[in-house]
Amino acid sequence: MNAVTVIMPCRNAAATLASTLRSLRAQTCKNWTLIAVDDGSTDETAELLAAAARTESRIRVIGGPERGVSAARNAGIKIADSAFIAFLDADDIWAPDRLSMMLWKFKDCEEAGLIYSRFAFFTETPGDNNTESTVPRAPLSVTDLLGENRVGTMSNVIVRRDAIERIGAFREDMTHGEDREWLVRAAALGVQISGLDSMLLHYRTSVGGLSSDIGKMHDGWRESVRTAEKLGAAPDDSALQSAEAVYLRYLSRRALRLGMAPKTAAAYALRGAIKSPRGFFAERRRGVLTLGAALAGLVTPGSVKTALAHR
Repeated sequence: MNAVTVIMPCRNAAATLASTLRSLRAQTCKNWTLIAVDDGSTDETAELLAAAARTESRIRVIGGPERGVSAARNAGIKIADSAFIAFLDADDIWAPDRLSMMLWKFKDCEEAGLIYSRFAFFTETPGDNNTESTVPRAPLSVTDLLGENRVGTMSNVIVRRDAIERIGAFREDMTHGEDREWLVRAAALGVQISGLDSMLLHYRTSVGGLSSDIGKMHDGWRESVRTAEKLGAAPDDSALQSAEAVYLRYLSRRALRLGMAPKTAAAYALRGAIKSPRGFFAERRRGVLTLGAALAGLVTPGSVKTALAHR
């Protein structure tokens, strides 16, 4: 049995697939298998995956249900048979020692059900953006995940098989924020989400992707709150307002990084600062820089990206 099954949902990923697969093949941990789920691609994705599978016995390609990324991930989970499952989107890039270090972390932290690491954003090539995430020492709580989710993306997740069985499937009725909802569900159900303080993932951002629809991302956040409420794990009103202010700050920063209309970043920053000044400015430097950069963008568009510190 392979140590790790990597599940990769793919839809029209021809432009980025080769670099993502190179990063997987370059892993120092060789005991992996990839389930690539082609979810109805209309570009050359299917041909590229077929060619990769012909030259690499660890790669298996299946057709997706063509119902979106959650359904594609669920299809992969159903046929995975490893003790650990990792997720990798077809436009992100792993550091070579990612799998080996994360498996080591599981041995060192037996109570952890899910592990994530630090990651760096990039647009075209790794290193073209100096924004990098941080990892707190304590496991993530529901409140943490409703704020500025440090996991960031499913490409940053490796999870024990028994924990996945406890958490359940990804919500196929959600198109935005389904990853956060799944993580909130995990924390609410008592699955420990622990961080590894090493930069092991390059996370691609691009205008026009699902993660650039800020309004729908906020709708997905609200659905995560409803999940926490159903499981009896929602924060109290004050903590929830604070968490939403942190999330609104995150959306403002995301709008700035993606070069969206200045009024978009300013609107989310102002909403967050008004909703809960305590939450928005909990990390004072980040709050001040975000609000300042968002408002400055209204006056001097295009000049605000350099004002942002590390995520």
